Amino acid sequence: MQETNEMKQNNRNVRMNKHVVPKEDGNWGVKTAGTEKASKIFENKSEALGYAKGLARKHNVCMVVHDEKGKFNDFDCDLKVSNQHVVKRGDQWAVISAGGKEVTGVFDRKGAAMGHAYDLASNNGVCMLVHDKNGKFSSVKCPADGEPGILEVFKMKFGL
Repeated sequence: MQETNEMKQNNRNVRMNKHVVPKEDGNWGVKTAGTEKASKIFENKSEALGYAKGLARKHNVCMVVHDEKGKFNDFDCDLKVSNQHVVKRGDQWAVISAGGKEVTGVFDRKGAAMGHAYDLASNNGVCMLVHDKNGKFSSVKCPADGEPGILEVFKMKFGL
């Protein structure tokens, strides 16, 4: 599947996650994923967490928190909801956010996955993009196009 501009942007966003990490001197640093140097240093972890959370929200990325030994401890993602893609994954159908950052559901039937994706897309003002079993786009449904008809909902929910 060819990478779209939206997918490239989401991949860049993942690489821009903000990490709260311990420093050797007992202070805490906030750094961008993939970088060695902290962009800002704090005397305590709570100040670093507050700063990192604000920065992560501003840039629509996640905050990754490390413990005192530098090991992954927790994360906080308050991302805007992205377009929902229905894609084949092995023998099942998955619903993933644009860029593959989050799997929101896995289903045995494509129709069930489409129903889930449509509900998420409608409730969040984004689009549902359906792929065929080979990964190619087969349809796009955006909330701006209006509500689906009863027959379309029935087909999605029951996989017809």
